[in-house]
Amino acid sequence: MAEPPRVTQKAKLKLTPEGQVAFLRGRGVTFSRANEAEAVRYLSRESYLFATYAYRTLFPKRVGGAHDGEYANLDFQDLVDLERLDRELRATLLPLALNVEHLAKTRVLDEVARRPAEDGHSIVRDYMESLVSSERARREAEISRLRRDEYSGDLQQHYAADMPIWVLLELSSFGTVVDVYRFCANRWRDSEMLDEHYMLKKAKDVRNACAHSAAIVNGLGSYSHVARPAPSELTTALRKAGFSKRSRSSRMRNPRLQQIATLLLLHGRMAEGTALAGEASAGLRPLADDMRAVLSATRPDAAAVASMEFLAELVDRWF
Repeated sequence: MAEPPRVTQKAKLKLTPEGQVAFLRGRGVTFSRANEAEAVRYLSRESYLFATYAYRTLFPKRVGGAHDGEYANLDFQDLVDLERLDRELRATLLPLALNVEHLAKTRVLDEVARRPAEDGHSIVRDYMESLVSSERARREAEISRLRRDEYSGDLQQHYAADMPIWVLLELSSFGTVVDVYRFCANRWRDSEMLDEHYMLKKAKDVRNACAHSAAIVNGLGSYSHVARPAPSELTTALRKAGFSKRSRSSRMRNPRLQQIATLLLLHGRMAEGTALAGEASAGLRPLADDMRAVLSATRPDAAAVASMEFLAELVDRWF
């Protein structure tokens, strides 16, 4: 007879949806705006506890007394509203990240087309030779794996022997596109492209979070004293948009907010004068309205409120 699985002290026992509701109630979550039956249905059909409960970090805990350690001012509907807002945020930011990746490729290929010294093939050879052996092997493996890909396999097989830059970019991951962008910036001594390369790295982080359905909003209430400084272009743009030095300094200590702001700035910069700029505005404005609507109904901690208000205001001023 098989032995039952051992449960260590740190292991978490699984719970039925009804048990999950009881667990939340024991943590101080109320069910005023959404009743317990609605919570059970939500945790059975629309989402799951691990994802929904992640947004508790935006709410303060009680200190002392009979309810010490329980969450204050946290209703189940608050968690639902924030989770839905996060899905909307990811759905809005992902196209922007994909746009800047596309526009980065466009910028490189336009430069290649305009430069008489570039034939489109030598730049690929020079790029690959610039990499250390381990990185070069990784890039080659990345492209080789596409040989049997339904969408890119024919392209990879046709150009495997002598790949031009437009094919390399088409077959590359976002990370490789960013690295090629850096190589080209240095090759052409283009300081503007080099600045954009650093911003593209932050845009890639946002893209990855959105594409993998990572929770973003639940981290908007934390601030780091050791966060990397915001790109100078971002700091300047925020100052020109009318944000105070105190606001800029405080908000940019949140790494996620800094990455999102960088993506918005980079998209505005790279998409200026194109149809993509209008599409971005059309998607971002409803997001800002919905963010304010969620804040009017929920009561997260002051840091989370400040971050979301800042992001909504950023959309108003830039888009």
